[in-house]
Amino acid sequence: MDGPLKRLWRIVATGSAFALFGIGGLVLAVTAFPVLRQLSGSPLERQRRAQRLIQRCFRAFMAYMQCVGLSEIRVQGLDRLREPGPHLLVANHPSLLDVVVLGSLMPQLDCVVKREAWSNPFMRGVVAAAGYIPNDAGEQLVARCVERIAQGGSLLIFPEGTRSPEGGLGPFQRGAAHTALRSGRPLLPVSIRCDPPTLMRGQKWYDVPPRRMQFSIEVGEPIAPPKLSAGEPRGLAARRMTAELRDFFAKRLQYPAV
Repeated sequence: MDGPLKRLWRIVATGSAFALFGIGGLVLAVTAFPVLRQLSGSPLERQRRAQRLIQRCFRAFMAYMQCVGLSEIRVQGLDRLREPGPHLLVANHPSLLDVVVLGSLMPQLDCVVKREAWSNPFMRGVVAAAGYIPNDAGEQLVARCVERIAQGGSLLIFPEGTRSPEGGLGPFQRGAAHTALRSGRPLLPVSIRCDPPTLMRGQKWYDVPPRRMQFSIEVGEPIAPPKLSAGEPRGLAARRMTAELRDFFAKRLQYPAV
């Protein structure tokens, strides 16, 4: 039974977690990241150092969430995430915390994130230092994703582009398929379930669930990009691959495929 005191505690604990996350981003931006920029190495090396620091912070944040009774994580196929890369990850996006959850599990991760993050005072220092890729439309986005894969980094793409609707999947964009076709790298599908559904699109942070969030992560077998038929345009192959990828996630998550 969800009593008022338990609900009040979850609201307070959730608020403290969000405050910790935001303040932590600001502290990193004014302390650690400037120091990392002064160290020797190429811009890519400095970004990788920032990504490794962010991974440790994500791991600490998720440990805090577990300690105060807000969440826990179960993973199937963790070894696939930690194999030497590069990896091209594709995942559904049921919760605001999906990037944090996956980032806490991997030693290095590039991400495609919304352009609005560069305007967020709590996030812009983090995304800039890590060299994350803004989700600008068009050929430039795919080119930058292919470049990151060629540099040996693992990259996370949410094909929906935003958080999933409740109990289903949004339309899949073709950026992940184009990146796989141009880079020749297989897609590593990561299915994410959050039970009970929490921090969904349009849901307020204080709309807390009646019990702790259970993140269930399932890392599937790599999906090789299709070989182009004679004369087949890459755009047509990307469309076909995207449709097949969405069907794959719909079946894996037991969502409607329409």
